[in-house]
Amino acid sequence: MKPNIQCRICGSKIKKFLDLGEQPLANSFPKSKDEIEAKYPLEVFWCEDCNLVQLGNVVDREEVFRDYIYFSSGMPKLSNHFKTYAEDVINRFLKKGGSVVELACNDGILLKHFKDKGYKVLGIDPAKNIRLVSEKLEIDVIVDFFSEDLAKSLPQTDVIIANNVVAHIDDHHDLARGIFKLLKDDGVFVLEAPYLMDMFENLTYDTIYHEHLSYLAVRPLKRLFEQYGLEIFEVQVNEIQGYSLRIFIGHKGKHEITPSVQRYINQELTMGLNKFETYEELAQRIIAQKVKLMNLLLDLKDGGKRIAAYGAPAKGNTVLNYCGIDNTILDYALEDLSNKQGLYTPGTYIPIVSSEYAHANEPDYYLMLAWNYRNAILEKEQEFRNRGGRFIIPVEGIKII
Repeated sequence: MKPNIQCRICGSKIKKFLDLGEQPLANSFPKSKDEIEAKYPLEVFWCEDCNLVQLGNVVDREEVFRDYIYFSSGMPKLSNHFKTYAEDVINRFLKKGGSVVELACNDGILLKHFKDKGYKVLGIDPAKNIRLVSEKLEIDVIVDFFSEDLAKSLPQTDVIIANNVVAHIDDHHDLARGIFKLLKDDGVFVLEAPYLMDMFENLTYDTIYHEHLSYLAVRPLKRLFEQYGLEIFEVQVNEIQGYSLRIFIGHKGKHEITPSVQRYINQELTMGLNKFETYEELAQRIIAQKVKLMNLLLDLKDGGKRIAAYGAPAKGNTVLNYCGIDNTILDYALEDLSNKQGLYTPGTYIPIVSSEYAHANEPDYYLMLAWNYRNAILEKEQEFRNRGGRFIIPVEGIKII
């Protein structure tokens, strides 16, 4: 691990505003309760100049990403989201015979939509185990981290897509130079990432974990890409996993800049994202939410209620470890992804079980760690709710449904 003492975009001084303690890697699910896990500081800083929010310590990316347990195709709603996403890109930016490169392509679920329409596709992803899945979809994948050097070795492309990966990258400058090299003159780079505004509006601090090195907003990204002859020409916000930014970037002067760019910049300034005291207030709200959640869970346990987790997402592990919610409070974590079943939550050692086990051993309350799929979960578990079962939502000020 290396300390990050300067802003990764502008090199300016960064100031700490939130400390979530020492935590294990959020996607490193142990196979045994006896497994000894490495833990690293999880501290969040704000840049005084460009205002990028970022972690103060960087874990070696080889340790984080080479053997990755997250598969996009296993996530509810994402397949339809990617289908709509691909259709939008095709209709607006691709011609017959066009090409698409996806950074951190995961199991190829998005690229498959382009391939099925006849476009040339290429994935880039460092996880060797995920390549085996993408090959079943006949998606060509380069097993490597994206870089300027890699970009130089590839033919230029019409579209570059990066979903939920820009926040994972330490060297933003290498990324921007690589995009500049790989993108055709009139090409489009589309990135999608969690939006920092969501953390302020809904207290979604669970998006903070060691994979996510930066917490993105429009203004810092605009500053980054303008240093390399690139510019943001459109901004959208989607509610796919909380609030997500979708930003469209091209070579300078090649695309008309829409009013959406300035609109979101203005919203960020109105929210006070350019003032350190705004982040200090956020930290105090997060601390208060932790206390409220723990008091609720302990009161329920004292009252003889059984509690389990619903879902075992990486983000949930931030909540569990920060709040100290372990296997003495939660009986198990229900998880539909088979590759997590039989494992334990990192740091808190809650056993991860199938829905069959959970339905045979129902709790009184589920702590909904996968709250971003709330509507689908509530619909799926209607019978549990009819029997009096309840869900606790650990964000948005804590809710019981």
